[in-house]
Amino acid sequence: MIHCRISNRKIASFYQTFSILLVMLFAVSLSSCVVTEPMPTPSTTVTSNVTRPTTTTTRFITTTTTTIPSQPQVSTLHLIIVADTNDYKIGPSVAVDSRNMQSLFEAIVSRSNGKLFLNKIVFEGISVTQGNMLGAIDSLRVRSDDVIVFLYAGHGHRYQSTVSKWPLMDTMNNPTDFLTVIQKIKGKYARQFIALADCCNTVIDMMYREPVSAPRYSFSYENIKRMFLTSKVNIAASGSKPGQSSLGNNFEGGYFTSAFAANLTEALLNTGWNWTTVMEKTKKDVLAKSDNKQEPQYDKSGE
Repeated sequence: MIHCRISNRKIASFYQTFSILLVMLFAVSLSSCVVTEPMPTPSTTVTSNVTRPTTTTTRFITTTTTTIPSQPQVSTLHLIIVADTNDYKIGPSVAVDSRNMQSLFEAIVSRSNGKLFLNKIVFEGISVTQGNMLGAIDSLRVRSDDVIVFLYAGHGHRYQSTVSKWPLMDTMNNPTDFLTVIQKIKGKYARQFIALADCCNTVIDMMYREPVSAPRYSFSYENIKRMFLTSKVNIAASGSKPGQSSLGNNFEGGYFTSAFAANLTEALLNTGWNWTTVMEKTKKDVLAKSDNKQEPQYDKSGE
């Protein structure tokens, strides 16, 4: 409330005050009639809290949210990819690995005639931690006819005191022994598992090139059946032996991951290939690509 200080001219003060109030009310009424058109804003892509039928995507992690099917005739292919895409040297190359492996296994599942269901978990950037990696494996709900595929793409190393032939993966804050990952995956008792570590036992710089888009796939159901639906193979592999570096570039990604993906693609496009063929051809290709400086190693049981 406004109090008028001039009290000896009540009438004049009244009319003066009344006039002021009328002017104010008129101004308010005019402003309420003005329609302000909102300024256009640039479109934005929301990368979290978006409802999608099968996949929820945030900046650093991608996971499927669809309930894993209970039908006994459907096997779940659990795909876990851990890719250090934030690294300023190898990040673009690692991103190629992640993108190509996701595309490859999405194509495999889509052409499995409904026999495979994809449960995809991807950690990239700041989500590449030991807790996320091991926690994702621990939380898998695996049935006896399921398949587990694991890929780590990033830096790796080993110590002189390291007994295992497998590398230590450079997850954020704490390195993770690839042997620990293998043991945890074995403990899930899936029908088939493939565990891959495309990383160094020493630190290696990566050359820079522009990334390329992921390839397209056209597989036959019979080949998918042979490699994934009836196979009981268990494979653990790393991109290099102890004391060696794992090489790559931003065009193809890591030599090991790109060779594995290319040879698995060949196995799914042609008859006569098996998992031994894939792994031996991968080893041969990496040796040739690296001028014998990098030799992948793998353990395999079953077929």
